[in-house]
Parts: sequence; C-alpha cells; structure tokens
Amino acid sequence: MFFNDHLWVEGQIDGARLTIIAANIPDTPTSARKSININSDVLYSNYDGADVIALIAQNNVNAGFYSANDLRIDAALIAQNGRVGRYSYSSSNCGSNRFKNSITLYGTIITAQQYGFRYVGTTFDCGSAGSMSNGYCSRNIIYDAFLLYTPPPFFPKTEDFHEVISWKEIE
Repeated sequence: MFFNDHLWVEGQIDGARLTIIAANIPDTPTSARKSININSDVLYSNYDGADVIALIAQNNVNAGFYSANDLRIDAALIAQNGRVGRYSYSSSNCGSNRFKNSITLYGTIITAQQYGFRYVGTTFDCGSAGSMSNGYCSRNIIYDAFLLYTPPPFFPKTEDFHEVISWKEIE
C-alpha cells in the first residue's frame, strides 16, 4: 500500500502480509518527505511467520506524542532518510504525555539516523517521572527471525547490495 502523505497506523492483522509506504514521489532534497506515526498498538495475530508488516517511511517512523503508555509494534520499521523513534518533549508544557512506561518492538529497525525512544537529563529514575526527561522508560526490542526467510512484500533485500570483498583468517 503506497500513500503520498503522512500516515497514522494502528490495528491488528490476521494472516496478512503488508507493506505500507509513506513517501512523496519524486523525492528531492526540498520535497516534504513523509512520515509514519504510531499512537496505538500495531499487532500480529500469529507469530509463526504468517503475519508480517513493513512500515516504510521516506522520513521518520514516530511513536506519537499521544502514543499509548504501554505501546507494542509488531513490524519491520524503516526510516529511509530520517529516524525511528519518538521526538523529545522536554517542555513542562507537554504535561504527563511526555512520560511513557514501555514500548515493545517485535520486528526490526532500519534507520538512516540514530533511533531513540527515550531522552534523559542528568538524572534518570523510571520510578519517578519527575526526574525523567521524557520518552519510554522501558524499551524491549525483539528481532523477528521470520523476516529473514519470509520478508514482507517488496521488502528491500540486502544480498543484492553486499558482498564479501576479501577474507583473511588469522590464527
């Protein structure tokens, strides 16, 4: 599924294989690159390779400002030019929405920039939101091994781009 717009994705699949893309074509350095935002769970029903989702954003894949306190995302997350993560909401005007409990990612993260779901100040105590800058206190990232042999439709493959140039065994 291709969309020439920003997307907000949520829900659950059952026996489906989806690739969802947010992009502005043609891509130029001055174009408004598109992002994917996630505020609620994105879930598989089956964890045996029958279900698979790829979320591919031309810019960022974001856990939104109003994202769930305990968020789960079952998907391969790709940020072509940006990053996978959550923005830093350090202003006290943001209220309690800047503090989140846990995020669980089941899939993979592919990102052009450093990913991140928590931003910390000089001290960090997940038991006390007052000392936490913002973001998800607990981050669980689990690789979905089924992505290797049964990737989502039109998923970029690495074997076309990488090759062993030289190999030397040292004893």
